[in-house]
Amino acid sequence: MVTPRSADVVVIGGGVIGASLAMHLAQMGAGDVLLVERKHLASGASGRSGSMVREHYLHPVLVKMAMEASHIFHNFGEICGGDARFQETGRVLLFDEHDAPAARANVDMNRDLGVDIRLLTPVEIEELVPGINVEGVSLGAYEPTSGYADPIATTYSFARRARDLGARVVTGCGATGFRVEGGRLTGVETDGGVIETDAAVAVTGPWTNALAAPIGEALPITPLRVQMVHLRRPPPLEPLTATVIDHTNGAYYRGNAGFHTLQGGEAPEDLSEVVNPEAYGLNADHDTIARYWTRASFRFPDFGATTPLGGYGSLYDMAPDGNPILDRSALVQGLYWAAGFSGHGFKLSPVVGRMMAELVLHGDSNDHPLDGFRSDRFAKGASLEPLHPYQSRAHP
Repeated sequence: MVTPRSADVVVIGGGVIGASLAMHLAQMGAGDVLLVERKHLASGASGRSGSMVREHYLHPVLVKMAMEASHIFHNFGEICGGDARFQETGRVLLFDEHDAPAARANVDMNRDLGVDIRLLTPVEIEELVPGINVEGVSLGAYEPTSGYADPIATTYSFARRARDLGARVVTGCGATGFRVEGGRLTGVETDGGVIETDAAVAVTGPWTNALAAPIGEALPITPLRVQMVHLRRPPPLEPLTATVIDHTNGAYYRGNAGFHTLQGGEAPEDLSEVVNPEAYGLNADHDTIARYWTRASFRFPDFGATTPLGGYGSLYDMAPDGNPILDRSALVQGLYWAAGFSGHGFKLSPVVGRMMAELVLHGDSNDHPLDGFRSDRFAKGASLEPLHPYQSRAHP
């Protein structure tokens, strides 16, 4: 497809948040909305997301955003159109004695805000989760309406709805820079030519600073490689369908296509590989598969008889506090950033798309305050920190 020569608003990046943003801009009457993606939709971190949906967060602002997003995923066809393939599985979080006080406080805070979540004793965990070993677990938390969706189907559904509302979606068109005159945005440079516009939003994850640096702006984002491993559940574990987040040894488990489990890591050693997003390992490393398998076999002894089926690498665009940057450019009027999602952007994507559309069109979000997501919050010592952090968790 020939690259368009102009647009009222250009969305750069065809991941799940970029597609959500394009849909919301079109819904709000933003005029000629154009989404450009250098490869194909969901070709970056979105297509390799764990795509879990939850409401439990450690800060009230994020809890409220996640509650709205969860409602949308539960009613995706009616609200957004298409099918996100959401599966409600329930979600069990495991805590050791050090994190038990914080878990109690966070569950209380979440419940006060309306989240359906409750504490579990180790005995109740054993009754709820087939085949689990609760050694080292002091208490749990259970969120019954949590689950996961299909990240690629979700992205395509947002993009399809955006098109239905009049937006244009162009793949195979990579943004390479910006045209700026007198401190104002006048165009987006692409490998297919310049798109004249006075408004653009970069939703490019770990690749954001490749666009920001040439205009003298650098966002505090670190590209990290993370890995996920596929395990085939042996027959004794086939009834295991709940998502399990094990804060005691830095692992999570969620169902995946039949009797398969997708396992990820959240221990410090799992979130320490800084990479070039243009060249990172797409497949899971042998050592990582073995390390994850050891954790799985401890928490679920029957996983000792599993067949590991490999895995894959993905990217986090990590911000210092693990929360996104949703802001206008400090240097260029008409340019906006949505980045730094730190591995939990998918679950917030229906809401963040709306918030960013409101920022572009109206100067602020209508109901979820954007102040906590400004890019200068780190320099001001105003990071969006948890009220009761979990000591054993390296990922927010």
